[in-house]
Parts: sequence; C-alpha cells; structure tokens
Amino acid sequence: MNAHLVWMYGGDLAAFVCCAWAFWRGGSAERIGAAIVAIGWTLSIVLTSHAGHGPGIFVVSIDTVMLASFVALAIWSRKLWTFFIAACMLNSETSHFTEHLIRFGMYSYVTAIGLWGGWGLLICLAAGTWGHIRQQKRQRVLNKLT
Repeated sequence: MNAHLVWMYGGDLAAFVCCAWAFWRGGSAERIGAAIVAIGWTLSIVLTSHAGHGPGIFVVSIDTVMLASFVALAIWSRKLWTFFIAACMLNSETSHFTEHLIRFGMYSYVTAIGLWGGWGLLICLAAGTWGHIRQQKRQRVLNKLT
C-alpha cells in the first residue's frame, strides 16, 4: 500500500478515534479541544479537496482560527496539554508562512504540517484526555478514603 495513503487515512482514522474518546471520556477542556480539532480537520479535508494542489488560503485561515482557539482554551483552562496543543498549532502555522517565504519544498511542507498540525494535535488531545481520566480515578479513590 502506498505510504501516502497510510499517512492520510491513518491520520483521519486517528483523528476520529481521538476526538470520539475525548468527547466520551474527557472533561470540558478536552471536549472543547476535540471540537476544535474535529471542525478544523473536517473543514481542511473538504476545502483541500476542492482547492487543488496543496493547502490553500482557506486551510491557512482555518489553521489561524484553530491557533487562536487553542490559545484561548489554554488561557481559559490552564491545563498543561492545552499549552502544548497551542504550541503544535503555532508550529504548523509557522510552517505555512515559512514555506511561502523560503520555499523549502512541498514534501517537507506537507510533512511539517502533518506532524505539527495533525499528529501533534492528536497526541496532545489524547494526553489531555488520558490525564483527565487519571484525575477522575484519583478523585474517586480519595472520595472512598474520606
């Protein structure tokens, strides 16, 4: 199977699973983060398929709104994972503008966007959801002890 298809469809499947898990087991910050990822991911897929070659201005605009949303989420929730997800989105956004300034190649550009704006976001969201589940378990244990 073509590595590109594994990268692309594996990411879509991971995004679906990660967002579903965050909606199911996460707290309010995790659910808001999952909503940002799900909406941004879906809009990017739809607009990239109609834009033609590579991410266009619409995808860059979506990523800019996602960056602002994650920064707001980090300030509001004060959870560590939200700062990391905002940093991943900042790296992704920086990759958009760096590619336009110095033209480091489409393969490098798409890889950077996929790592920071794709897998990086999912890892941060999954870590946040896992941390929330662990916090709930600790709280239940403490409640039983008191």
